[in-house]
Amino acid sequence: MALVLALIVFAALYLQIKSRGASYEEPWLPREIRGAELAYSEKRFESKRHGLVARLDRAYRGGGVLHLVELKTRDYYAAHASDAIELSVQRIVLEEETGEHVSPVAYVAVQKGGQGTPRPIRVDLFEEQEILAMRRRLLEVRSGRGRTPAPAARPKACEKCGQRATCLRTFGEPGRLS
Repeated sequence: MALVLALIVFAALYLQIKSRGASYEEPWLPREIRGAELAYSEKRFESKRHGLVARLDRAYRGGGVLHLVELKTRDYYAAHASDAIELSVQRIVLEEETGEHVSPVAYVAVQKGGQGTPRPIRVDLFEEQEILAMRRRLLEVRSGRGRTPAPAARPKACEKCGQRATCLRTFGEPGRLS
C-alpha cells in the first residue's frame, strides 16, 4: 500500500513540474543551456516549404532562443559533419513550425559506450541555403543526375552512408580504392 501511495505522489509531482514548464536541470548541459526550460523532447517537426522532416532529441528554451541538443552513444567522444547537418535541418524545421528563433550553435551530447555522463560537444550549424544546396545535391544523386558520388576519404565513413551500394558498384570496397 505504501508503495502505491509513493508512486501516486511521485506521478503527481512529475505531472505538476511538467505542466509548469519548469527548468530541467541536467549537470552535463553546457553553461549556455543550464537552467533553461526543456521545450521539446523526442518530437517530430516538418517544413512544408522545403520538404524537410526532422525528429529532434531535445530543444531547450533559454535567453529568448531555442537550443538544440542531439544525444549520441559512441565508442569515442566526437561530433561529425553529419551531426551538424542533422541539427541544421532540425533548426530549419523547428523555426518554421514554431516561429521561434533557434541558436546557430548546437550540442552533440556523446555518451561513451552507453555508460556514464554525456559530454556535450559544440557544433556550428549550417546556414539554410547550405542545407538546401546539400538537399538538391542528394536529390540529384538519387535521381541519377549530376556527378556520381565519390568514396569518402575514410573508409569508416562509408559504413552507414546512404550511397554505399552505388559506391561499392562503382569503386569497390572502401580502403581498396586506387
